[in-house]
Amino acid sequence: MKKLALATALGVSALVSAFSAQAATAGGSPAGDFNVNINLTSVCQLVKPTDINFDYASFQTSAQAPTSGGVFGLTCTKNLVYTFALDALTTIDNAVDLSYTLSLPTAVKGTGAAQSYTIGGSISAGQAGNCATTTCTNSAATNKTRTLTVTY
Repeated sequence: MKKLALATALGVSALVSAFSAQAATAGGSPAGDFNVNINLTSVCQLVKPTDINFDYASFQTSAQAPTSGGVFGLTCTKNLVYTFALDALTTIDNAVDLSYTLSLPTAVKGTGAAQSYTIGGSISAGQAGNCATTTCTNSAATNKTRTLTVTY
């Protein structure tokens, strides 16, 4: 009886080993290949431009570029094409009565890394301005805030 029990145990063990050694695949291909589908929403992230600063003397004989500012960063999805726009490219500051223009950099396409840009500008030569003291700022201007738009 002991021999039969031992033979039966060995037989069951062999059957379990035979079944567990086999592997099965899913799907129609022998390797069980499947797809991983990804839906990507492209975006751009803007680091707002620094304030643009001009130093201008009434009636100066040459145009004045910004003395600082206008730098901003943009990080966009790789190869995503984008454009820049401002609310207006030319304006007259309503506090110091100086006309200035702003110029935008040429946009390219996203690299997946931060890209740095600078907004340029100019105040034309020969303008009088409006100031009742030796120096003035446009701190009271109601039209000094500008909006940069990135479209992608």
